[in-house]
Amino acid sequence: MLELASLEPVDYLAIGHVAVDISPTGKQLGGTVSYSALTACALGLRVGIVTSAGEDAPLQALEDIQIVNVPSEHSTTFENIKTESGREQILHHQAAPILFDHIPQVWRSAPIIHLAPIARELDPALAGKLSGSLVGVTPQGWMRAWDEN
Repeated sequence: MLELASLEPVDYLAIGHVAVDISPTGKQLGGTVSYSALTACALGLRVGIVTSAGEDAPLQALEDIQIVNVPSEHSTTFENIKTESGREQILHHQAAPILFDHIPQVWRSAPIIHLAPIARELDPALAGKLSGSLVGVTPQGWMRAWDEN
């Protein structure tokens, strides 16, 4: 993770939790923020991520991307289990929420801002606070529901 003083402006800002996905082969990086940031980087854009993750997050694939991390005891962790009736998804852990104040000032006017919640970590009102840029939303994290089990 970078010190805030060393942050450079970005062309594409992704905001949301990176995920730890538990698969039959072990833990792997997941989450819309991870995949969209890697895609934008491959397209030659200067990329930044604002996320919340714990020490358990396998962030090696994102090493060339500027990341601001809101510390959390655990990363948001999902396990997907195939069943005869479809997929069962288990949310094992949820990282800390991401607030407007966590977004560095230098990134708040990025030309492209992508709100990509996966577990209700962003307030939907955040979109209105970032107007002036192209603000895109992947709403899955606002639509997903779970119980205490």
